[in-house]
Amino acid sequence: MNPIIESRLAEYNSKSEEGRKHDLREIVQGIALYSLSNHGFFKKAVFHGGTELRLVHSLPRFSEDLDFALTVHADSFSWDDFSRSLLRTCAHYGLHAEIREPKETVSSIRKLLLVETSIMEGFSQGRTPFLRIRLEVDIDPPPGATVETAYLDFPIPYEIAVMDLSSSFALKCHALLCRPCVKGRDWFDFLWFSSRGVKPKPELLASSFNQSGPWAGKRISISPDWLKRQLSLKIKSIDWEHAARDISPFLFLEDRKTLDAWKVDFFIYYLRKMN
Repeated sequence: MNPIIESRLAEYNSKSEEGRKHDLREIVQGIALYSLSNHGFFKKAVFHGGTELRLVHSLPRFSEDLDFALTVHADSFSWDDFSRSLLRTCAHYGLHAEIREPKETVSSIRKLLLVETSIMEGFSQGRTPFLRIRLEVDIDPPPGATVETAYLDFPIPYEIAVMDLSSSFALKCHALLCRPCVKGRDWFDFLWFSSRGVKPKPELLASSFNQSGPWAGKRISISPDWLKRQLSLKIKSIDWEHAARDISPFLFLEDRKTLDAWKVDFFIYYLRKMN
């Protein structure tokens, strides 16, 4: 294993196989982001989503994918512009990576699958030794996000573009109300935003709800009261045991006991904390 990767793993110091898998995934995520930064990706795109919140803001859960949005709509965007550089950077750090392109659907999301075939060697028999990270970029994101500069330090210090927390929370609220399935990870992030007093950015809220989901094209007024009312209805409709099972594998072992509190009253309490 590359000594830089070995040193990073030693810093994590995870004791369990599950924790070590999460650590290795974050290492590959960091190398992929470093490669994208080096090759100009963040001049045209912004990093957001669960992995961004974890790596930049220390969100206390693990995340699988790398989510991006273009700053300017571009039908011409292609991952081909970055695939070879991703593979070169991975090889430089001793990774055996492959690029796989999922079949494109009629969507504004362009996807790329980065598959690492060596770093998971030595794990339990009968389990896949591959590590897969999906990169997704929205080529037609809703307008209104605020972009900031952030810095990451693995494998060496570098610069990326990210959404500010207010913009990230706005997109998370859209996902909470418009995603066709319930993801416990979304609701864990909701608690994190709410407990920190983050306000969802109004302009991005309005444009995202108008662009997609059940309110698309209706240009409804997205007031704080409307948002709280819709979130309250959603909270009361969810099977919280199921939602807790979804998030559990993405939490540290010592944090999973907190999922016992996942009930309607718990989420209503944090909904009321939203400003």
